[in-house]
Amino acid sequence: MWITAMMGGPSNLVQKHLSGLFNSIASFYHPSNNGRWLNKLMKLLQRLPSGVVRRLHRERYKKVTWLTPVPESHKLTDQDVTDFVQCIIQPVLLAMFSKTGSLEAAQALQNLALMRPELVIPPVLERTYPALETLTEPHQLTATLSCVIGVARSLVSGGKWFPEGPTHMLPLLMRALPGVDPNDFSKCMITFQFIATFSTLVPLVDCSSVLQERDDLSEVERELCSASAEFEDFVLQFMDRCFGLIESSTLEQTREETETEKMTHLESLVELGLSSTFSTILTQCSKDIFKVALEKVFNFAVSNIFETRVAGRMVADMCRAAVKCRPEESLKLFVPHCCNVITHLTGNDDVLHDEELDKELLWNLQLLSEITRVDGKKLLLYREQFGKILQRTLHLTCKQGYILSCNLLHHLLRSATLIYPTEYCSVPGGFDKPLSEYFPIKDWGKPGDLWNLDIQWHVPSSEEISFAFYLLDTFLQPELTRLELYALGELEMSRDDVQQCLAIVHNCLIGSGNILPPLKGERVAHLVPSLVSLEETKLYTGVEYDLSRENYRETIAGVTRKLLHYILDNSEDDTKSLFLIIKIISDVLQFQGSHKHEFDSRWKSFNLVKKSMENRLQGKKQHIRALLIDRVMLQHELRTLTMEGCEYKTSHQEMIRDLLYLSTSSYGQVRSKAQQAFFTALGTYNFCCRDIIPLVLEFLRPDRQDVTQKQFKGALYCLLGNHSGVCLANLHDWDCIAQTWPAIVSSGLSKAMSLEKPSIVRLFDDLAEKIHRQYETIGLDFAVPEKCMEVAVLLQKSGQPSSEFPALGSEEIQLGIQRQKEKNAEALRNYENLVNMLLDCVEQRNLPWKFEHISIGFLSLLLRDDRILPPRAIKFFVQCLNHDAIVVRKVAISAVAGILKQLKRTHKKVPICPYKISRSLKPSSIQAGDRADNQWLHYNSQSLPKTKEAWESCCFVEKTHWGYYTWPQTMTVYAPAEQQPKLGRRRDELTEEEQIIYDHFSDPNFVEQLIKFLSLEDRKGKDKFNPRRFCLFKGLFRNFDDAFLPILQPHLEQLVADSHESTQRCLAEIIAGLIRGSKHWTFEKVEKLWNLLCPLLRTALSNITVETYNDWGTCIATSCESRDPRKLHWLFELLLESPLSGEGGSFVDACRLYVLQGGLAQQEWRVPELLHRLLKYLEPKLTQVYKNVRERIGSVLTYIFMIDVSLPNTAATKSPRVHEFTTRILENLKPLMEADEEIQNHVMEENGVGEQDERTQGIKLLKTILKWLMASAGRSFSTAVTEQLQLLPLFFKIAPVENDNSYDELKRDAKMCLSLMSQGLLYPQQVPLVLQVLKQIAKSNSWHARYTILTYLQTMVFYNLFIFLNNSEAVNDIRWLVIKLLEDEQLEVREMAATTLSGLLQCNFLTMDRPMQTHFEQLCKMRLPKKRKRDLASVGDTIPSGDLVKRHAGVLGLSACILSSPYDVPTWMPQLLMDLSAHLNDPQPIEMTVKKTLSNFRRTHHDNWQEHKQQFTDDQLLVLTDLLVSPCYYA
Repeated sequence: MWITAMMGGPSNLVQKHLSGLFNSIASFYHPSNNGRWLNKLMKLLQRLPSGVVRRLHRERYKKVTWLTPVPESHKLTDQDVTDFVQCIIQPVLLAMFSKTGSLEAAQALQNLALMRPELVIPPVLERTYPALETLTEPHQLTATLSCVIGVARSLVSGGKWFPEGPTHMLPLLMRALPGVDPNDFSKCMITFQFIATFSTLVPLVDCSSVLQERDDLSEVERELCSASAEFEDFVLQFMDRCFGLIESSTLEQTREETETEKMTHLESLVELGLSSTFSTILTQCSKDIFKVALEKVFNFAVSNIFETRVAGRMVADMCRAAVKCRPEESLKLFVPHCCNVITHLTGNDDVLHDEELDKELLWNLQLLSEITRVDGKKLLLYREQFGKILQRTLHLTCKQGYILSCNLLHHLLRSATLIYPTEYCSVPGGFDKPLSEYFPIKDWGKPGDLWNLDIQWHVPSSEEISFAFYLLDTFLQPELTRLELYALGELEMSRDDVQQCLAIVHNCLIGSGNILPPLKGERVAHLVPSLVSLEETKLYTGVEYDLSRENYRETIAGVTRKLLHYILDNSEDDTKSLFLIIKIISDVLQFQGSHKHEFDSRWKSFNLVKKSMENRLQGKKQHIRALLIDRVMLQHELRTLTMEGCEYKTSHQEMIRDLLYLSTSSYGQVRSKAQQAFFTALGTYNFCCRDIIPLVLEFLRPDRQDVTQKQFKGALYCLLGNHSGVCLANLHDWDCIAQTWPAIVSSGLSKAMSLEKPSIVRLFDDLAEKIHRQYETIGLDFAVPEKCMEVAVLLQKSGQPSSEFPALGSEEIQLGIQRQKEKNAEALRNYENLVNMLLDCVEQRNLPWKFEHISIGFLSLLLRDDRILPPRAIKFFVQCLNHDAIVVRKVAISAVAGILKQLKRTHKKVPICPYKISRSLKPSSIQAGDRADNQWLHYNSQSLPKTKEAWESCCFVEKTHWGYYTWPQTMTVYAPAEQQPKLGRRRDELTEEEQIIYDHFSDPNFVEQLIKFLSLEDRKGKDKFNPRRFCLFKGLFRNFDDAFLPILQPHLEQLVADSHESTQRCLAEIIAGLIRGSKHWTFEKVEKLWNLLCPLLRTALSNITVETYNDWGTCIATSCESRDPRKLHWLFELLLESPLSGEGGSFVDACRLYVLQGGLAQQEWRVPELLHRLLKYLEPKLTQVYKNVRERIGSVLTYIFMIDVSLPNTAATKSPRVHEFTTRILENLKPLMEADEEIQNHVMEENGVGEQDERTQGIKLLKTILKWLMASAGRSFSTAVTEQLQLLPLFFKIAPVENDNSYDELKRDAKMCLSLMSQGLLYPQQVPLVLQVLKQIAKSNSWHARYTILTYLQTMVFYNLFIFLNNSEAVNDIRWLVIKLLEDEQLEVREMAATTLSGLLQCNFLTMDRPMQTHFEQLCKMRLPKKRKRDLASVGDTIPSGDLVKRHAGVLGLSACILSSPYDVPTWMPQLLMDLSAHLNDPQPIEMTVKKTLSNFRRTHHDNWQEHKQQFTDDQLLVLTDLLVSPCYYA
């Protein structure tokens, strides 16, 4: 977002840096590179073009709104856009074939093609055509096709930038056809998507005849006209491909005998892809092409007999697509044929009773049921035939047969009664006009016109409604009559017959749901009192209900309920019938023409298609017409689905109760299905939960003996709810949770409850967890402010906007206020009752422990800000602090801490003026840091408040951030002690709630037991300082000041004497609570407290152990957080006494420093004096011998200098400054800097006697400094300062080359420090300094140092790429340095220089230019001494001759250039390879370098060798082949 906003402008710096960035990282996008970083790089690639398109849209196409308009001078120019596309296109083209998939690249290309199609589409097509030809690389094909789909609209539209785009469409379509491949699912799906996308955009009309009639066509139009003659061929070839796919998908082909006959997930996806693609093609066809296609599909369907599970579904889908596009022509062919076959095959009555039906009959039934999903008006012609077929087939004995017949009935009813669009053509009115009037080529890629969509709707006519009711009267009524007689016991029916009847009823219901009025009935009253009408808002969805006809919804509801009760009483194990009944009940309640889950999946797929084809540059809903029609249809469906807010009527009540009954059935599957329907119904009707909850809780009552375990489980599931719906156990309503929570707890005593059943235990766990996760505090006191009521009255009187409601009188308003008060009082009663009921539940005998824990959890949720917990609950929680179970104790600690917060008394604050206190003027602008007006907040040992008068006159500011940048507008501090709540209160001055806590904590036995529990280990080795326990003690000492100190004091002394981990932790928590809780104590009390604490802390810190030092660090840091440092001067002085005294060994020293660091770090900028004192104390001790102390000093130094930041508008800090300290350090390290010999770590790990020499002291100091630099690299706010960079030569001297853990600490640290410093940000002014240091070290005698500067250089350049690219002098210096080191006498240095050069060339930091090439070629021509001389020389001398080194440098240089292009062959590469090959027989190490280079070249260029070898001449290829192909020893 920020990058795209900064683009453009006169300098266009951002574009320059972007080009640099993508030039550098382009090779990371190559498909052979893969790693965790790839996802982030791909995201960058996707988001940048998207951001630029969003910006361009705002600047060029968006309507003018109240947003600030972009000034002309700051808008992106066409050149800016072109530069951006050019810089990013290369990485995007590489990313197309990424291992993570091509989605991000496709989205990037889609956006880039909107801006510059002529730059984006040709290279994509260059990759697509070869991919369509290849058979061996399916990933390449799927990746390119998905990218072409992204750019399809830009390609087909052509436009001024890329007029020749449309000419590619037909070649692409024809070549994509082989992708319809039954053996490769992903290829098949992407091909369907590809063909569908292009077909949607283009009218498939043969325009070749226009060429003879018109001569005013452009070149491209003429080309398109002649190409359009191939459309018919394309459609027919596509159909042949599909038929091949279908024939290889039949059950006989794909299944063993025993396998399932259902469609697999993949097959259903292929079916969907096939049908939608074929439908799109036929929608876009001209009449002539359609006729040919129709005939072909008809012949295929009628000349074969398909099984109905897989292949049959696919063929039927293709036939349905054809019929849907042009119903009249298609129905004429299909309906008579199917009807004749079915009539013929069912002529014999024996067929009706066959268990297995003839395949031909099933296939024709399936075909007929699918082709009736078309425009209802066109079906009326054949109503009699349909009636006859239904008469013959609805009561077939074979289940497969009657289900297909039911589908036919369902589809006939839907087609006749629903409202839906009948065509989705890309141009309103279709393509059937003569070519002389209409030229289809003009409509290629044309968006739909939102204001002139001209949708052709199907709205049910009276004839269709009559036909629908005729079907219902003929086929539904008899079934309902039979079922009613069966339910009354007057008719015998087999289970199969019942299921058949129910299937017919269900299909009739979901077919005609749109024209059946909702259920009638009385509203269920008295669920909620309300002065406002709770009637539902009626939505008009285009349907007029014919109330003169029978409302079958009511009839179905009545009969189904009777049947349900009959089945449950007589044959509860008939689960299949129960499943159907559940579906029917659910649809009677909900179904008005469409199902929510179907709508959701269509909405999802609509959004996916919209995303892949939208034009975000122009916006303004420039979608294709089919998408716009789809969106209108979805909106219509959304309105029909909007049933939330429905009134809860008695008819609903009865059916929901039935669902509840089924939800607690004996059969798990019945329960599960019924519960889903139950949850949906609960979310639909207003306030029905209040009515249902008591019925659910009936099953949990402990006094009921007749509840089975299955019913108990069912009821718990009903309370739990599903993940998205209502959770009955946790409704935001006092009346409801006051019933459910106690019921859940007391259900622990129910006979049906068994903790031995894991499923029941899990249910209770889930219930408790869901309530804890979702519970939101319910309000107790709702009130409408006076002001709001006044405004409401004025609004009523104004008449703007006009309202039909009569104005409210003052009596009605008063009545409303009165009602509200009553409701608040009732809520309060409910709250207190709930608390008491939960407490009663816990106190029940025999209640299992699990339910006691659940109850305590519920009670802890009832802690509130605005209401103190009732005394009984407070007493309960305080007693729970000493409960046997640790889970309960943990909850109680949190709860009592919360209760103490509720009981906290408010402290008065007074405003002050910081400028008066500091006696300074208010600055004109904001300046951060240490200023004259915030100096008074600093810790100053000369003016600490050590007396009562000084304490009371001191103005304490607790928050650390106040005053650093600026002051709050009204600065407030706590008023003097005499204006604050009274301290040291007697018991009779406390409130009832406080007395409970006071009594318990005044009881020595209670406190002793509590301390015992708090000193216990919980999880060995994993316990940490517990903030909840700290809050408990902080609350106690804040609310009751030092009342409990006398009782606690002996325990504190006892705890400090015990060095066990858990006791020390307990002590740390209490002490932190004491220090923070004493915030408002008087000076006398605070002084007394510190007199007690100081000896304790001294003892504790001297007894500190490995396990406890973390806890003490947290304790002191917590104590100092948000506290004025002047208040804690006792603590700081104690900690600063002598941290490195040496008493207790190095570990105690390190721990003391750690604790001190925790305290000072919290104070940040307010303790410069303490930081200076500490630094002064530490400086002489930097030459520490012990590693742990050194590490800790390094960390402490980081915090000492943390505030030294150099930012704009920031005053210089009063705290210690890095550069002054570093200057002093450099002075001390001079002996090491000046010495030439290698620095060895020869210091013994113990303090030697007597003074050691400067050099040894220097090494010890250096070790500590290394620790400091390593710590500050990760934590400090600013990067290395100039003085720190002067240490680099020293580190280069020490750092080893290899990674080896056996090296001593000094070397390892130096290596690590170099690594961290190379990753730091350099300021532009530091660049020359660093390069100077590197040049100086390049002359060093140590080859280790020369080698290490190259690794340092690599990292430094990449981390500071933009700073270096902005400085051409620095780039030249680096180039010179690397090329110089190529000629180093040490082989390892030369090779590392070559690697560095290769990397810098690969990321385009350096460019491969003519002078560089010439330089390397010159070096390569260095003459070597004669072989004999060489042999003689090599005997006595191991140093290679200068000429050999130079020659090797030249070869390495050429090698680096070649290896810098691992994925392509630039024009200069063939010649360099030839140059290199000449050195294959040179002496070592040249020969080895040449071999390695050639081997790497072969490895990296092998994949695309066919493409790469075009860059070489025939002679060069001959030489290369000789070099790269191993000789055959059998030749």
